[in-house]
Amino acid sequence: MGFAENVVSYVWGKGDKMNLSAGQLLEIAQYSIVRLDGAWFLALAERLGKEKAWEMDIEAWKQFSYLFGKKIRKEIILNPVWPESFLESLEILSKVLKIEGRKISIEGDTITVQTADCEVQKAIAKAGIADCGIVTVHTYHGLMRGLFGKSIDIVVRHTKNLNQGDDCCEVIVSQKIQE
Repeated sequence: MGFAENVVSYVWGKGDKMNLSAGQLLEIAQYSIVRLDGAWFLALAERLGKEKAWEMDIEAWKQFSYLFGKKIRKEIILNPVWPESFLESLEILSKVLKIEGRKISIEGDTITVQTADCEVQKAIAKAGIADCGIVTVHTYHGLMRGLFGKSIDIVVRHTKNLNQGDDCCEVIVSQKIQE
């Protein structure tokens, strides 16, 4: 039986039982990581100012995405191949962060990711704090470094932004040719 089919049971007190499906646990985890990221950012902004909060947020996502990519390479994609493995890793990260409504196109070594439904973006818009484009750029770089090490480098551009009135967030990723 796979993880998705498992039901997790917790025993509370005097034999009361709560059953959660793997899907329910994933929904709770998705909700939690986005809210934790937002709460952490807002607490930093209140204490240190918005600019310092953005600096810290970028650093946190750089480190998180790098470690996330390393974990995927160690346990899921043992021999990564460009661009397939990057896309698989991005799919896993998108599932964890509940980034839905994505459209991906590939032309040569260039990947275009368009997202129309993103929980992180919705939280940022609700808080009225700015946009997450710069964090996305660094997250994609960190994911690549964790997955491929220094064997492949990429160029990442955030070209459209839902928080700026565009119809989607668009990120263009291309392999950087080693000189």
